[in-house]
Amino acid sequence: MFTEWIYWIRSMRIDELVMILGILLLVDAPRYAYSAVLFACYDGMRWLTTGRTPGIQTTPYEYCPPVSVIIAGYNEADTIARTMESVCQRYPQVQLIVVDDGSTDGMTEAAMTVAASRPEILVIRRDRRGGKSSALNLGLHYAIHDITVTVDADSRLDDTAIFELLQPMSNPRVAAVSATVLAWNPFASLAAWLQAYEYRQTIFISRMTRGRTGMLGIVSGAFGAFRTSVLRQLGGWDVGPGEDGDLVLRIRKAGYDIGVAPYANCFTNVPTSWVRLFWQRCRWDRTVITFECRKHEDLGFPWRKHFRWSNFFLLLERWVFNVVCVYTFWLYGFWLLLEYPESSLRLLGLLYLCGLSIEILQLLVLFFYSDRPKHDLLLSLVLPLYPIYQVYMKAIDLFALTREIVIRDSGDDNFVPIHVRTNTWRW
Repeated sequence: MFTEWIYWIRSMRIDELVMILGILLLVDAPRYAYSAVLFACYDGMRWLTTGRTPGIQTTPYEYCPPVSVIIAGYNEADTIARTMESVCQRYPQVQLIVVDDGSTDGMTEAAMTVAASRPEILVIRRDRRGGKSSALNLGLHYAIHDITVTVDADSRLDDTAIFELLQPMSNPRVAAVSATVLAWNPFASLAAWLQAYEYRQTIFISRMTRGRTGMLGIVSGAFGAFRTSVLRQLGGWDVGPGEDGDLVLRIRKAGYDIGVAPYANCFTNVPTSWVRLFWQRCRWDRTVITFECRKHEDLGFPWRKHFRWSNFFLLLERWVFNVVCVYTFWLYGFWLLLEYPESSLRLLGLLYLCGLSIEILQLLVLFFYSDRPKHDLLLSLVLPLYPIYQVYMKAIDLFALTREIVIRDSGDDNFVPIHVRTNTWRW
């Protein structure tokens, strides 16, 4: 069978083979791989000439201002104490603000236990849930320092996470900094394992490269830093879901830059079931329609006041890869199966192996930059399944985009309480 498959490939014309493999250009792997490989080659040459290797800073941190940290949560009694301790133990000058967004599980009491006799911690309880955006805005009202850091209530920080996160803020043009999010429960299930590997590629590597090109458009809500004055200038967070990406685009509109701290590590729990993963990604994936195609489309037009070339290329990338390529991928795939009906299994095998080859290339880049190579080696054992996982992600993309385009269902997401979303403009 293998010999027949090789013969089938060798019997194709070069232009025919290129046409078949063209579908791989529509998935995320080449999107991230090309830029990552270029930067890795550049940094590799710099390493050979200067001896400077990528990784966590080994010299004393030069920029260590006091910070206000906001933790907003809803029914996080089981995790809030651990998260609060994670923040307080990892940075010396912290004003910690915990906002309980109307929890019913004793979150406030758990937070007050940690806050007892610690004046740097402020715990605020709301009687009625208002959603994450309004909870963060309430915390922002009490922030006293020039830099505000947001941390999810179920997150855990690495030892040097806040120090690493703050270094790009020494540049006054930088108003927000994106950190790296890792899975706390990578081996809880196959779904969690695949997500854990995905995070290393799409958050750690991808955001590092996009940050260096000035095209970063996201700071994860789980862990990120912002200039307090800019947050107040913009009125804080708008109603979500997707409030983290929306805020970053608004910061870019205001003319500020977005920094990246790839070795500022934050750990969070990822969904362990395929169903929960499906609905989480639906909420994430449709934001490209809500924000880049509706609310902030003016970033991409030269005659609008918020235009910058970096903003234009950011939007262009999102429009092409997150919308156009999603639909083209499925149309292209069905066309290939119709064009080669008797060779569909051979065709899928060819595409799988080529996709896997691209992933192996990205894996080498990951090891070059990795600050935890043993952990990444374990994660990479799931690599043979990753091309199939990417197809599953494309199916979610298709579902989420189509629903958002046709019925704008982001406005009905339970992420935002009903009394808030019914009184909020739908983009």
